[in-house]
Amino acid sequence: MLNSVRPKFYKRYLGINCILYELSQQLERKNVESVLALYSCLKGLTALKTLGVVDLVPSYTSLAVYLPARGLSCAEELALDQIIASSLTQTPVLPRLKTHYIPTNYTGDDLDYVLQYHQLSTEQLIELHSAPKYLIAMLGFRPYFPYLLGLDAKLITPRRASPRINTPKGSIAIGGEQTGIYSEDSPGGWHIIGTTKFNQFECFRPGDFIQFIEEK
Repeated sequence: MLNSVRPKFYKRYLGINCILYELSQQLERKNVESVLALYSCLKGLTALKTLGVVDLVPSYTSLAVYLPARGLSCAEELALDQIIASSLTQTPVLPRLKTHYIPTNYTGDDLDYVLQYHQLSTEQLIELHSAPKYLIAMLGFRPYFPYLLGLDAKLITPRRASPRINTPKGSIAIGGEQTGIYSEDSPGGWHIIGTTKFNQFECFRPGDFIQFIEEK
């Protein structure tokens, strides 16, 4: 019975119209995959539609559940908690939907800095950056900006000391342990190592994969 299921989450309120279900506080791939599996399990669930749930938004370690303007009654919120808890007991199934291949010109404005920082040749950097198939853990910061897991440890680079006022759309950059693609012109503090003419950012979904392909 649902009432006997022990919660495996921490719950926080972001106003009356959003509940954040936090599954972990550690940024590890297994925790990201748990969030994505929960997201996949809940999407389109009739019981959530009955409760009036408006949207589900995954992040690295938590899932935000957006509620109707009226909020939820105590009974409805308990039902939501039980649905979440029950879903977490099911066999995880990741929403691996699609692999997006990104043609990449590795001539970014910060490429030389990153090469010098790691004592790498251009060829070595390209090989390290284009080898992984990156998991889209979540979308955010700007519309459809993909936060990716899978960057080789040899490419981990501290963010820029002074963020750019404008980072051009299509910039492929590294910031800390992450790499990503700027989906529109915006401020940004990551190091630009390349650019792409790819423009179908609206096709990205959490759980998809990205593969960078050197454009020669």
